Amino acid sequence: MKKILIAISLGLIASSSLVYAKTWIAICNDGKNIQYNQTVNANGFLYMKTKDLNGRYHTYQIARLKQTFYNGIAICGTVLKNGTGITGNPITQVCANKSRRNIYIKYKHPYIRNRPWESGVYCRATVRVN
Repeated sequence: MKKILIAISLGLIASSSLVYAKTWIAICNDGKNIQYNQTVNANGFLYMKTKDLNGRYHTYQIARLKQTFYNGIAICGTVLKNGTGITGNPITQVCANKSRRNIYIKYKHPYIRNRPWESGVYCRATVRVN
């Protein structure tokens, strides 16, 4: 009975931590129409805002992501089924940095082992954590 109670307690703790997982939301604010949402230790999504011929805006999910990096200041994800090179790393990652207030892209050459990650800012962004 004691083992069952411990197992139930651990299950409740694990499930409650999922409910309270933090979601990072980064939205370009310099004219580019990208929004990157990433839940810590879970899925992320990349959205694009477009304008139709009547001038109405629509937002579409364009990719689902898997988290690849998190340090409390920045979070990154790679598009599911994104290619990997000989190092086993994803070739590209989308990242949000809350202290620098930007969305940036990381790139790893797929066939040269010792080449470092390259990165560049995609846009200035409002980054919030819910």
